[in-house]
Amino acid sequence: MNISTKQIIASIAIGIVIAITSSSLYMVNTGDYYRSIFPFIDNINQFTKDIPQSFPLKPEIDSIFSYDYISSYSYLVYTYAIIISFFTDHFSLSLYSSILKVIYICIITFLFFKLNKNNNKLITAAAYLLSLLPIISSSNLAFFGSFYQEQVLMIFIPLFILSTFKDNILNILIAFISITVIACSKSQFFYIPIIAIAYYCLFNRGQIFIKLPLMIISLVMAIFCIIAATSTVTYNKYHSEYFGIYEYERLNGIVLPDGVDESCVGIDAWGNRFDTSKGVTQTDIGEKCFNQHVDANFKNSLSEFIKHPSIIFMLPFDSGVKSQLTENYFHVYKAMDLIINNKGFYYQLTLMKDYLFKDYRFLILLASLILSLSFRKNELSGLLFIVSTIGCSQFYMAFFGEGYRDMSKHLFGMNFSFDLLLFVSIIYIFRFSCKSK
Repeated sequence: MNISTKQIIASIAIGIVIAITSSSLYMVNTGDYYRSIFPFIDNINQFTKDIPQSFPLKPEIDSIFSYDYISSYSYLVYTYAIIISFFTDHFSLSLYSSILKVIYICIITFLFFKLNKNNNKLITAAAYLLSLLPIISSSNLAFFGSFYQEQVLMIFIPLFILSTFKDNILNILIAFISITVIACSKSQFFYIPIIAIAYYCLFNRGQIFIKLPLMIISLVMAIFCIIAATSTVTYNKYHSEYFGIYEYERLNGIVLPDGVDESCVGIDAWGNRFDTSKGVTQTDIGEKCFNQHVDANFKNSLSEFIKHPSIIFMLPFDSGVKSQLTENYFHVYKAMDLIINNKGFYYQLTLMKDYLFKDYRFLILLASLILSLSFRKNELSGLLFIVSTIGCSQFYMAFFGEGYRDMSKHLFGMNFSFDLLLFVSIIYIFRFSCKSK
């Protein structure tokens, strides 16, 4: 990728500084950590901000085949646990987080130098520092202090973009690995290989007869992971219907389909009722609705989108959706912040982004997508296509996959794609402004 030694050293140094100064940022375990860590760590306390940063490894680490939730992220963190088990009997989340942050900043810095065409050191430094701001907010860095699969987006989307600048075998292999890791990490991302295929067909056709089969292999692997993840998909299907599309229709005056249990519309699997101001309110229903509708499926949700195509266009403006459009992530209840120690400089960056873009991220991503398709011969168009297509599609996947349930966090894919859009845009603004002088 033609990265100089000086650039490598500089990126590592910057990564270390960011890792140290953001070391207090972590995330609450909402119950999902278990999926990834149970073979090597006993479960971590849930729904508490009092999380230790070092966890004893199991005396006997379970087999990698013990996972019942198949995820590329689980295999990566498992491999890391096996490696450190030769040197220590504890898993340090601080060290793990720091390593990921350094890798992340290195990849982002390499991408910056790949896009930056300015020879003026002062302007280059200004462009770098400004472009870095959106992607080092607490809303991004905190994910590294967690065991959430969303981490893979921050490493592997920029890495995939880096791989697109040359069509040699190494870069094609990096692209295949990057897309596969993303697609197989979480069911919400399974379709990402399709975006890569579209990108190659529209913008980057070199070695396409090698690239396309590899992307198809990625897609098949991702679909296999979804089929194997039956334990969580059952809840997703229920929420997609009763805590998603039916609740949207109820809120927006659309007649519900025949046979829908209206008493369960807007009730999640644990009996919480959706509330735009509080996130949810508690009821005494418990798991009654979920147990009565275990036959819920994505087909019913999809049929409502087909019967009422206006939903596709109006969803970004829905009051229930807009109530969750924030990078200051919360879990179900708005009072339950997900990011621990969310304060200081990195937090101010998160607040600033919400202040400027809270209600406009999706629309800006959509405009970016349209522009990328309108000016396909422009070198910037391919980059815009990647980030805007992932961002726009993640908006709909978040809602279709689980409705309003925990939508704030599920929109991370859209939010991070938007942050990458800002990163790329700032670099090109400096490029264009310097050319015009």
